[in-house]
Amino acid sequence: MLVRVALVAMALCASAAGQVLGQRIQDDPSSATVNQNTGDQNTAEGVRIEERTLADLETGMDAFVLSSSQARTRIRFYLPPNTYSSEAWLRLAARPASDSSNGRIQVAINGGEPIIIRPQPRSIEARFALFSADIQPGENVLEVSYATDTATTGWIVDARRSQLRLTLEQDSPIASLHELELALAADFAAPRRIALVTDISRERATLESLVAQGVALRAGSVPLFGGDETNADLIIRIAENDRLNETDRTILRTGNRSQGPEIAFSAGSAPRLIITGRNIDEAVAAARLFAARSFEGYGRSFVAADAITAQRLGRPQVRDARHLSANADLRTLAASGLPFSADQGSRTAVQFTTRTRADRFGALSVLARGALVSGEAWLYAWYGEAHDHAPANHNLLIIGPGSSSIAALGRSAPAEFGAAMRAAERSRGQRGLMRLAAAAYADETHTPATPEDGRSIGVASLFRDAEQTGRWIGTLTSPELSSFESASRSLARSNLWHALEGRAAVWSVRGVTPLDYSVSAPGLRERVQEFALDHTRDAAFMLFGIAFIMLIRGIWRRRRVHAS
Repeated sequence: MLVRVALVAMALCASAAGQVLGQRIQDDPSSATVNQNTGDQNTAEGVRIEERTLADLETGMDAFVLSSSQARTRIRFYLPPNTYSSEAWLRLAARPASDSSNGRIQVAINGGEPIIIRPQPRSIEARFALFSADIQPGENVLEVSYATDTATTGWIVDARRSQLRLTLEQDSPIASLHELELALAADFAAPRRIALVTDISRERATLESLVAQGVALRAGSVPLFGGDETNADLIIRIAENDRLNETDRTILRTGNRSQGPEIAFSAGSAPRLIITGRNIDEAVAAARLFAARSFEGYGRSFVAADAITAQRLGRPQVRDARHLSANADLRTLAASGLPFSADQGSRTAVQFTTRTRADRFGALSVLARGALVSGEAWLYAWYGEAHDHAPANHNLLIIGPGSSSIAALGRSAPAEFGAAMRAAERSRGQRGLMRLAAAAYADETHTPATPEDGRSIGVASLFRDAEQTGRWIGTLTSPELSSFESASRSLARSNLWHALEGRAAVWSVRGVTPLDYSVSAPGLRERVQEFALDHTRDAAFMLFGIAFIMLIRGIWRRRRVHAS
């Protein structure tokens, strides 16, 4: 009997694993860009090969129809200045709309000579060369058209399986801030690995936050932020004048010291952007200029006086945005950044609880995604660290692991947030005694997690402050032993962001699971099930321990009886 109890307890230990379920979400174009760039082939110095799906180039288009009524589809893509294509290939995946489909599919770039395909009425995946001489720096138009001599159904082109592959060469390096802005917004050969180099200071969070938002607004997507200058496509040095080295100072307009907030650019072996001022406050002003103004028409430097005539970066939000966020939830945040983006963040405090630089870059990624959906940077928000005192009359957004250390979260967090954190921990296998085992066998060396592994899981929530009327509190965090860096980047750089909803949600690469008890409160049965799931492993270990003790006690008593 005791052996059976022990076996049952061991089976419970092995089988008790909760898993967060959600809808499968596909990566967005920004994610596809970086994944492909990392696999690019450099056939010669200055030559790079990049591949993008047609769905990446045209946001929201998974497929398109070619028929007599829809004879052509135009897909626009952009190249950086001074960049040309020496070779271009297109892989076109299509299927007939019916068994009688016929006609001709024609593909041309910028109105040039078309490539003509005469497919049979069956699924095709054709790979063919395009006239690369028709591709030019700046805007290009890929036109896929359909022609037929008889009335018949056409073709359905799979935009996610169809890919444009370009071999790119750059005649000369980027020479100005204007060209850098165009390069960041390009679909091919764009700087996507951004090194943010800052010094420890009281305004470090503000400097990095504003610059990260400015980069994302120019790129139209969230790039890969990091601190590795060696492999970066663009290095951004943010510091007051006295902390710059001699080489960086020569980039400034005066060639030595700035006369106020200044943004300067130098090509060199790797493009380098300097954001500086005579003191830390002027450096913050320069970072705010970077996030607020476009560089269109400007050369190698940009100073405060230039902001008067410079165009606005991004698009302004509606004037009554604050009122539209009265009944906000995570779906509101994912769609517009509200309530935190209202009035350019003037009533928002962003507090980072990151412990490592890798986590900080992940936090900057989700903040940049918030600016993207807002349409403009949160210029006037308060930014600080976990140990800083956030303004009590501001909405509070907490980003980073270990957010439970913030007092405002502990006293106001709804039941959904606690349930989401427990669900995330269950999916990581970190409940009860198992947490000790996981910590005991954890690798002490830091190895960045990939979005595909089990460490990429996070929790988002948005709720009202229980003690202060009208104040909102939001969190983007992760459970213990989970990689916040990986989780935050997977959220910021994919369609997972648009799947957020409810008062709390758990996200992973599998999808998003929302929780909102205000819509459907859990009954007694659901609460009992949740309690049982939360403590299954603990109960299993207790049963195993009791069974083991009883087994030893029985053996001891048996020996004692035989001895007597």
